Amino acid sequence: MQKKTLARKPGRPRAQSADLRARLLDAAIETFAARGIAAATLREIAKAAGATPALLHYYFKSKRKLVAVVLGERVEPFVAASVAPLLDPMPSPRATLRRFLETHMRNIAANPWMPRLMVREVLSEGGSLREHMQANFSAVLSPKVFMLITAAQRRGEIRNDLQPMLIGLSLVSLAVFPFAAAPVWREVAKAFLHNVPASRQRGNRAPAATDTEALIAHTLALIDSALEKPHALLTH
Repeated sequence: MQKKTLARKPGRPRAQSADLRARLLDAAIETFAARGIAAATLREIAKAAGATPALLHYYFKSKRKLVAVVLGERVEPFVAASVAPLLDPMPSPRATLRRFLETHMRNIAANPWMPRLMVREVLSEGGSLREHMQANFSAVLSPKVFMLITAAQRRGEIRNDLQPMLIGLSLVSLAVFPFAAAPVWREVAKAFLHNVPASRQRGNRAPAATDTEALIAHTLALIDSALEKPHALLTH
């Protein structure tokens, strides 16, 4: 006697559900970074993930809840990874500051959507994440970086002729901007080198997506140079 095959009852999707949910979140964060949260639609997010709008609604119910999950599962872990060195300082304030900047750059390199999302939703007027990021990132970052800089100045580890708050702004900008502007400056570099005769390039080449280590090393060298005490003027 042949057994009847029972139809699966409606409910939670099977085995690949965790992978699908993660893929939907990845698509959401990329779409938000590229189009902005207000302009992005659930339909295009689902399409980018290779899913249906019904499945997206099944997991996240609404766009508002999807944004909340993106904040909790993508943005907040990013913030936690970046500020970790500030919460576990080294004996040297300058070394702690340098480790924070390197950690932040590596975190951005691993999550290239973050600077694009920041520009759209935090730095732009009316950005929907501005208040959230100010409360959950800037509120931790700014005071700790300020205190590190002032402590390093008191200990004579860095130059003390500059304002600590402006030093912090300059250093964070120096660490973040190359990643935020990467699509532009890499194209500019390619065009520039294309017009320079090979004999004059001296081994230079257009930066590639794998040049992260070179970019981080270059930026840290600039940071080290910027923090050094200015040489005393020679008098004659």
